[in-house]
Amino acid sequence: MSSVYAFRCRTPEHPQAISTLVVFCGPTAFSINDLAAAIKSETSRALSPDAAYLIYPKDRAAEVRSQLEEDNSAFHTLSVDTSIGLYSYDEAGVVRRHAVLRGAPPEALPLQHIRRQGLTELFNRRQGLLEAGPTAHFVKPSKKTDSRFLRASHALSEGAEIFFVAFWLLPYLTDDLDFVHLDTSSIASVVLAGLLIKRLTRMPTVRTFQSYRGIYTHPFSPDRADLVLISASQSGSMAGLIASRVKDAERVVTLFSMGGDPPKPTQVLCDLRIDEKLNPTGYPPAPPPPDPALTRPIRLIGEHFIAAPEPARTVVPGLKHAPTVIAEKISRLQGQGIFVAYKADAERSSRRAIWIDVEQLRQTEPFKEWVEKTVIREIPASVRAIVYPDKDTSAKSVADALIEAIRRHGGDLKNVTLLGLSEIEQDKTAGWPVSGSPIVIVGGATGHGEKLLSISRALRRYAPASHRIFLSAATIPSSKRAFGLLQSNLRQPSHCFSSMFEVFLDRATASESWDKERDYLAELDQTLPNTVASRLQLLDNSPSGLRNDLFLPGAKEGLKLRDNFAFWPVGTPCGAASQADVFLTMAAILQNLRTGADVLPEHRIVNDPQTHTVLSGETFARYNDGVIQAAILRAALPIELNYRDTPEESRLVGDLIRQMVDLSDRQQGEALGEFLLAILLDRMSLADADLETLKDTLRASLDRLNEQQRWIAEELLPG
Repeated sequence: MSSVYAFRCRTPEHPQAISTLVVFCGPTAFSINDLAAAIKSETSRALSPDAAYLIYPKDRAAEVRSQLEEDNSAFHTLSVDTSIGLYSYDEAGVVRRHAVLRGAPPEALPLQHIRRQGLTELFNRRQGLLEAGPTAHFVKPSKKTDSRFLRASHALSEGAEIFFVAFWLLPYLTDDLDFVHLDTSSIASVVLAGLLIKRLTRMPTVRTFQSYRGIYTHPFSPDRADLVLISASQSGSMAGLIASRVKDAERVVTLFSMGGDPPKPTQVLCDLRIDEKLNPTGYPPAPPPPDPALTRPIRLIGEHFIAAPEPARTVVPGLKHAPTVIAEKISRLQGQGIFVAYKADAERSSRRAIWIDVEQLRQTEPFKEWVEKTVIREIPASVRAIVYPDKDTSAKSVADALIEAIRRHGGDLKNVTLLGLSEIEQDKTAGWPVSGSPIVIVGGATGHGEKLLSISRALRRYAPASHRIFLSAATIPSSKRAFGLLQSNLRQPSHCFSSMFEVFLDRATASESWDKERDYLAELDQTLPNTVASRLQLLDNSPSGLRNDLFLPGAKEGLKLRDNFAFWPVGTPCGAASQADVFLTMAAILQNLRTGADVLPEHRIVNDPQTHTVLSGETFARYNDGVIQAAILRAALPIELNYRDTPEESRLVGDLIRQMVDLSDRQQGEALGEFLLAILLDRMSLADADLETLKDTLRASLDRLNEQQRWIAEELLPG
């Protein structure tokens, strides 16, 4: 926490954007470290300012001047041409120039510019403007609806910033002031801060009238010159209502406003509206209020906005929700042993829901096509080094494939050095190429790019001026946001990054179903029937992952995909597809439904304090291949399969499972074991009545289930 509030603004003397640096300090002890840190922070964000104005309390000014004249290291990040002035303020809010520290700072500061831009910047930083978004609307204390709300309390979270707001109230905090009336207690800190600066011998009484709820019952007085503070307004209507109920309407002050000119003669401390000359970082006009009938309300409860819970929504994944990589890449790679599920990491400390077998990938036509295009289009002839994380055999395999392609195209490799990361880190780089030569950095299957970033950091020392070409056979970050962060990290300042394909999937979360299954079975290890014990051994002893044993089998065989899979192009042969291929496809689709920017709001899977979205029971009727149903059950989050507050969906899913019990020895019931396991592990939840009905069906049908299904059913039934 700093003792100063620093910001950039424009002034009449320096009209260019952010050309002036202002540093304000409240009535706290002087800290040269805080001043230096604030100046460094503000100058690191933009070019050095033309002027810097330091504003300190009058009784601190001499000390500040003395220390800065003795040690001016705080100004090292400022240009030598930056003029620096030290200004003092007194208890009445009067500001005077105390000392010229460098250049020719003005005698008098442009306080109106500093006030408006400084308060707006504070509002910006602390996110005082709340946006309801496209599916909601605010119900304000006035009962009106709006698409945005101004929240002054958000801007009042740091001491120095609170003192900055309070400084502008000093002219209103007069010695004869008896009462201060606030629309909300959340701005009381500003009044208390102002009184600390003012050092009044007699403190006024501070009261709260609770916004519109108390305007007509609060004891305003037409006989006293009380001060009324309104936290924020978009219309000025509250100030207008109060003006007629007090003695001096000029002492009705709104801290932050977007309502245009205030009702006369009330006052506004900061007009937040954008003005290219006076307030360039201000806010544009609000969009039209949304239709309350089409959006959910967000109401103010006490001091907090609470969105009224809406009924649970349902989503059915469809073709339009599939990311393009499914049809363009995954469908061409399926059936070739590329994708592996539940693979242990190098230390076997955790599992990944999906991984890529790069050696298998290297044999495919899509990979060969990608390598050819990459060599022709992205690797210049001037490349003098190819670097890879040498503890990653998949990366070495990709590097070898690139070198073979370069040779096929007649490239001269005599001057190209192939290096592992450890050789760079251990300084075994004799004959290192010219530092400005392009360098290819190769990864195998990349998650969040830690290995590529490690190489990039090492190259800062050995080849700081090199152009770097980052290549990865496949990239599986947890989200588009994580992928964007990886790209921005690798592309600094002018490097490039590309991969054969990207799949967005939170692999740790997507592996939870197998972790939970394994933990449940392990607790009962000594009492498991043979087929269930074999399942535990499979989960325990498959560090290289699973391709066709992800899901519990049906009555007769393991789950297999039949032709005409909706998410792969028409005509795609599906007979050789592995369970891992299907799981990856469905997991990627569900992740896109959660995070995809191109998914319409009404189709998005959203689960937060106000919204609950479940996968509709229709999902399992539409996709009736057992392997697809199993993939959805494993890829979904438990909240997305929680039907306890969706009676109709719970009934549909319960009916579907009971039908599977009756058809457990046929194709229509092949995923029964996966549904029962999802309920047993609390990954799927039905309404109590539907669960009891399902249990009744299971009791009457145990003899028709296979050993695994029967064991799970008995675990579900009370002893």
